[in-house]
Amino acid sequence: MSFLIVIAAVFVGFAVFVLLTQMAVRNGIRMSGVIDWKTQYELERMEDAGGKQKPLSELYESVAESEDDADEVERKVKEQALKYINSRNSTHVANAWIFLGLGIVLCVVVVLIVASSDSMM
Repeated sequence: MSFLIVIAAVFVGFAVFVLLTQMAVRNGIRMSGVIDWKTQYELERMEDAGGKQKPLSELYESVAESEDDADEVERKVKEQALKYINSRNSTHVANAWIFLGLGIVLCVVVVLIVASSDSMM
């Protein structure tokens, strides 16, 4: 029985490791600035489940209604987009810490189960 628990724990550990690695790579690319702010804004907007953020083209149109200068429109759109991107990045970091904490708790629980099953036999 304890052998099956160890096998299950190894598979769960691998799954948690893969998820954490994927999240770390994705967050590293997003936060590094490798992707320009326009692409990153659209990626974050599409990934956001709420979907309340406007597409970049609509954001440009709404800002252009109140501003005449093209440079000022670009500055304001970039400011709004970066504010949204930064708020989403903090969510990604919080999710990574939650997954890491859950992975550690899961490993501790599995070790306790294996230790208690070995002591009973």
